[in-house]
Amino acid sequence: MGIILRQSFKQSIIRFGGIGIGLISTLFIYPLALQEMGVIRFIQNTAQVIVPFCLMGSHVVAIRFFPQFKTEEREKNSFFTLLLLWALAGFFLFMLLYWGFESSFLSFFQGQAETEYLGYFDYIPPMVFLMAFAMLITNYTSNFHRIVVPSIFNEFLLKITLPLFILLFFWQLVSLSWVIKGLMVSYLVILVGLVLYLVWLGQFKLGWTSGFLTRRRLRELGSFAGFNVLGSWGYILANRIDVLMLGLLLDADTKFLKVGVYTINLFISEVIDAPRKALFGISSPIVAEAAERGDRAHLLELYQKTALNQLLVGLGIFLLIWVSLDDLFSIMPNGDEVRLGRWIVLFLGIGKLIDMATGINGLIIQNTEYFRYNFYFTIILAVVNILNNLWLIPLMGFTGAAIATLISIIAFNLCKFFLLYVKMQLQPFGWANLLVLGIGAICYGIGLLIPTFGTDLLPAFASVLVRSTVVGGVFFGLAYYFKVSPDLNQAVHEGLAAIQQRFKR
Repeated sequence: MGIILRQSFKQSIIRFGGIGIGLISTLFIYPLALQEMGVIRFIQNTAQVIVPFCLMGSHVVAIRFFPQFKTEEREKNSFFTLLLLWALAGFFLFMLLYWGFESSFLSFFQGQAETEYLGYFDYIPPMVFLMAFAMLITNYTSNFHRIVVPSIFNEFLLKITLPLFILLFFWQLVSLSWVIKGLMVSYLVILVGLVLYLVWLGQFKLGWTSGFLTRRRLRELGSFAGFNVLGSWGYILANRIDVLMLGLLLDADTKFLKVGVYTINLFISEVIDAPRKALFGISSPIVAEAAERGDRAHLLELYQKTALNQLLVGLGIFLLIWVSLDDLFSIMPNGDEVRLGRWIVLFLGIGKLIDMATGINGLIIQNTEYFRYNFYFTIILAVVNILNNLWLIPLMGFTGAAIATLISIIAFNLCKFFLLYVKMQLQPFGWANLLVLGIGAICYGIGLLIPTFGTDLLPAFASVLVRSTVVGGVFFGLAYYFKVSPDLNQAVHEGLAAIQQRFKR
């Protein structure tokens, strides 16, 4: 866990820095242009849904099979070249389908959305390309246990540039078209930065070894990728289809306004699982290596520690958000409109917690002989999620989309839990996990007892500050006192030792 803890800690700092910037933007900038943010998020989420199909599994192959090629330089270079060609072929296939169905797609929206926004849908294909190759390069770079610099590109750049573009739009200095063009430039800079970093590491090396791609190897890679491309796509459909479905199903006159409200509340909930994303990035190659060795004991250790630590941190963040949510809405411009989506934060936040509390179950399945089950589970759940969205969005609006996502996350993690328990006798829970939940319940009660100081800007901000300090201090203080997580206590001791050492100088 040493490498995982160090790299995850560094990436979490970067991610939380990005979240801090994003939170400021969410509270004070994005609500200034709710409708336009709805358009932008719809385009981004549509691209995110397409990216796994475009990559055709190359992004998971990049991690799963790297241990087989990392020791021989020429084979490693051939492997990297294959990944790039693989993704290019996937993008070319996507473009053929896009050109074939573009008119039907636009015809549908002509009666469903403001026609002035239809022209912006042309930015979806280049956004897919930039997102896809950024994901591929990021995954390949993680094989060298380097996730911090890629995190800087992936986490910071968009969170800095998009708010600036929105402010320029709000001040009527640029049009929405230029905002989206600026967003595209940001994605391009991210990809170029990731490529240059891989070059700096000395790992951006192309080549081809005769006999590298044997029939047996092609069949092995193709089988794994085939299941995982559909599995990854199913995961996106099961967890990220909500914004796309809202754009398809909501009334035309308020469609993108409500999408904007939804995405702002969605972002608030996404703060919760920042540690999970950081942990996933560095854990992927380590789990792949443990699975390659057949080291079940190491897999069990990783499974249980990640589940406990993610639950601890995730629940702490969830409590800080939920007990102060009404005050956060009071701080926002157009906060009364955004407040209508407060239950989105609850349902999606619970979903994030469940994802974190069940550990790296999907990662273990993906890197073992049971990888096909990820495909089966995600396809079934994607269908269930789409059906739930079709049912709940017309009935409950954007709250229905959040409930549909929560149902999918619960079912998805139950399937993965029982698979690992039955097939590999692995399960992530212990008494410490229950203790974390008990501490969380106590701290939630404390948060309810703290009064709100007012709904104006300064009183609301003071309420957030006081409530967060008390609830967060008690939660993590009790967790430290009861030694719930050895990793938490170790991190505290190392941090205090570093501070003492600095003062001694």
